Amino acid sequence: ALTDQDRLEIHRLSKNPQIRKKIIDSIAPSIFGHLDIKTSIALSLFGGQAKDINGKHRIRGDINVLLLGDPGTAKSQFLKYVQKVSPRAVYTTGQGASAVGLTAAVHRDSATREWVLEGGALVLADKGVCLIDEFDKMNDSDRTSIHEAMEQQTISIAKAGIKAQLPARCAVIAAANPVKGRYDSSVSFHDNVDLSEPILSRFDCVCVVKDEMDPIADERLAEFVVRSHKRSHPEAVADDEVQQQEDLRDAGKYIDQALLRKYIM
Repeated sequence: ALTDQDRLEIHRLSKNPQIRKKIIDSIAPSIFGHLDIKTSIALSLFGGQAKDINGKHRIRGDINVLLLGDPGTAKSQFLKYVQKVSPRAVYTTGQGASAVGLTAAVHRDSATREWVLEGGALVLADKGVCLIDEFDKMNDSDRTSIHEAMEQQTISIAKAGIKAQLPARCAVIAAANPVKGRYDSSVSFHDNVDLSEPILSRFDCVCVVKDEMDPIADERLAEFVVRSHKRSHPEAVADDEVQQQEDLRDAGKYIDQALLRKYIM
């Protein structure tokens, strides 16, 4: 729950002219680089403004994000981070999720022997975020079932005499691998991904992550990883003057994760 102190702190942050940069820098601070992905995740977490035109036509405000790229580029780590920082998030994998597991299922109750309706991941994530890892491993029929949920943000079901329309007002953040394992820049984006045009058109932000060979960038990444491990070591002592200066600089650069979670809320 938000306290008065939290409201004052969030109000103070909102007046900061650098708030956009502070939010993006505070998204997964333990992951080096990937500013475009962090920007997309920040947009998805805060969302846009839904429009309801005279009660006849509704335009969704949630922003769907697709992360596509080489293995080992922290795509799954980003999803796990969003699961922790989002007030409401449901995490699932494409290989372990079926159409009914994502949308809704009808089954017979063991006690009353009556048909009951049970919501899937997209329904449980209503007004939150649904995270789908290994999106490319899903069957085509399972992916087709979420078309309605990603655009109209509802799930219609008519089974066993039960007709219902469930709300699924959630953003979808999905991670997928290219067809050949690694992203091939010599061919087009559509040749790199095994996803149909209708499902791709429902993603507002598509981020391509490539693991390119760059000695300077690799050296910076190694320094960041070593510094992060040194700082989190149980026997670490911040007696080095340079280390203390870095800690002070980072303290003003990032928003506390508990406060960021309340800010998103």
